[in-house]
Parts: sequence; C-alpha cells; structure tokens
Amino acid sequence: MKTTIVSIDPPRDGRLIAISDIHGYVHYLKGLLEKLQFGKKDVLILVGDLIEKGPKSLETVRFILDQKEKGAKIYTVMGNVEQDRIGAFFEEKEDSARRFLQMLSFQYARWKRGFFPDILQEMGLDAAALCADWQAGRLDETEAVALKAQIQRRFARELSFLQTLPTVLSCGSFLFVHAGVPTDSLSLLAETDAALCLKRDAFLQEDVRFDKYVVVGHWPVCLYGEQAVSVSPIYEKEKHIVCLDGGCALKTGAQLNALVLSPGARDMNSASFVSYDDYPVRYAKKAQGYKAPTIHIRFDDCQVEILEEKGDMAYLLHPGSGREFWAPLSFLFHKNGKAACDDYADTFLSVQEGDALSVIEETDFGWMVKKDGEIGWYRP
Repeated sequence: MKTTIVSIDPPRDGRLIAISDIHGYVHYLKGLLEKLQFGKKDVLILVGDLIEKGPKSLETVRFILDQKEKGAKIYTVMGNVEQDRIGAFFEEKEDSARRFLQMLSFQYARWKRGFFPDILQEMGLDAAALCADWQAGRLDETEAVALKAQIQRRFARELSFLQTLPTVLSCGSFLFVHAGVPTDSLSLLAETDAALCLKRDAFLQEDVRFDKYVVVGHWPVCLYGEQAVSVSPIYEKEKHIVCLDGGCALKTGAQLNALVLSPGARDMNSASFVSYDDYPVRYAKKAQGYKAPTIHIRFDDCQVEILEEKGDMAYLLHPGSGREFWAPLSFLFHKNGKAACDDYADTFLSVQEGDALSVIEETDFGWMVKKDGEIGWYRP
C-alpha cells in the first residue's frame, strides 16, 4: 500500500492541536479537549492509533465522528493498529473470513478489548466464546463470512472512516504521521510504502534531520529515557521531530498529550504542550530532595526475578543489570511465562512543599507519583 497524503491550510484564527495514540481512552480525549477549551476555530489532528488496547475503541471512533458531524475541524491519520485491524477485516483473499477470526482471537487473548470486541459486544455476541468456537473448529467459513457481512452492514460508518484514513497530513511547515517518515518531501513520500510511516519504532533515535516539523506518536516517549521515566512530550529541536505518545493503555502513569500551536504558527517557537490524566492530585505537605535511580527498567529488558514480597512491594533482581531493587507489586506482569516489570525507575523526585502531584499508587514504601510528566517516588 502506497503512502497517501492529505494537505490542509494552517488555521488563521484558531489553534492547531495534535494528539496521538488515544488507544480507546475516550475519557482522556474528552478531558483533554475540555482542558484545552477546544473551539470551533481550532483544528485538531489525531495522529493515529485511535483504537485497540484501551477500554472503549468503538466509542472513541463514534465520538470523533459525532464531533466532525457537528462541525468540529478534526483530521485523522492512519495508525498501525487501524491498518492492521481494518486491513485484516477487508482482506479479500481466500479464507479471509477465518483469518480475520484468527486475528481477532489472537488480539482478544492478549488485550481482552478492542474495536472488534466492542462491535461484537454491541451485537450481543461474546468475543471470548466466538474465539473459542473458532479455535475448536465449531465455526465454519460460511458462518465467518456471514458474521463479517453483518458487521460491515451494521458498522459501515465506523469502518469506512477508519479504512479511508490517509497516511500523512501536511499543514504548512508541519507533517503529521503516526510513526515517522523516510523523507519530508511530499513528492517522494507519495511513492513510499505506507508501512514505513506507520510502524517506525524509536524514530527519534534515527540519524535524520528535516526541514519540516514532523509530529509523530507510536513509540511511547518514556522509552527514550536513559534514567528517568517520563511521559511528557519530546521536541528534538535539531531534528525537527515532536514525539507525543504518552503511553495510554500501555504504561503505568500514562497521559494523553497535545501539541498546541498558535494561529498561523510556522515553527515551534510559540508551541506549548498540554496533558491530561485522571489520577488524583494531591499537594505535597513537605519538600523532598532528588535521589537518582539505582535501576531503570525498560520494556526491551524487563525480565525480573522475585526475591521477596512484603505487603504491596516486591524485592526484585534484574538479571540484565544484576541489580536488586524494590518495586510495587502492581508493576509486575508475566511475559513469555516469566516475571517482568513495567517501565520503572526508583527515582526520588525533587518536590517542594505545595507541589501538585498526580498519585499513581499509594504503597507501604511511599507514593508513586507523577510530577510534570516524570514518574517516581515521594514519601509524604
């Protein structure tokens, strides 16, 4: 599939706002738009991955469509999850209906939620039972084809919207694309494989520099941290790259991030970032000095061994570094049958009396909090 490009004019009277990787967190999208006081003059660009992994994918798509029909200036580009799920649904090769159910079964087993599970629920069908029937051979090709046809008739509005999303949106000196681009030349981009723009991990670390400002999501920003775990947006001035993915549905302490450009902006000089989450906010009653982390766990080396459990904390060994550390039990999960730890650093944040802290979790060890997007410990 070739890259498709849509060009729009920069808004003259309103702001240009970009948000990426909602992943079914429609309540975060609504909260962020309310915080931004998004208005009729503003232009909103959604940088892919609207659906999957989070709680309300179908509702997210419908909210966006409803707002567009009410006159909101909203543009959306394709994300890799939209391409994967919708591509699998509309595939026309032989036995495609059963292979769609194979994809659905795999995704449901991993996430227990998503765009098509939401659809099945609205149809009064149980996704878990449907997947079990497919795996047990109780669902034949004829039934699978009939199910797809029923979905296509009933949800044509939502499916058509996702199927026709462009790969890249160009607006003045800004390009909006889900994961990255091999070039910011529109004429050259039009000849590239769309996959190069939709799944381009660690784009910020590539040896590139653009004339245009390239705004992306896809890769949670916390994965770029060397020590700190931060979900705040990143602007790399020399490369002209803006990374927005705050980790919704994927990372503990996640937030939904927005890039806000003033009317007529041609560069990042007047840009600002606004974020939203629903963690409770408390104000520090005492100051705390900064203490550098002894460990930083990333998803690519997250295997751990549990040495001890005490209350709601676990004492862990990280084989990759040989270091031992304490972390909340809630950060543990299983990966390939082994214990693993979510992105984590045992940083003690620098906190002043009266600072606003988003409380992720209260533990016997202290509070796991977020301050200005950085996640770490505070002991009240």
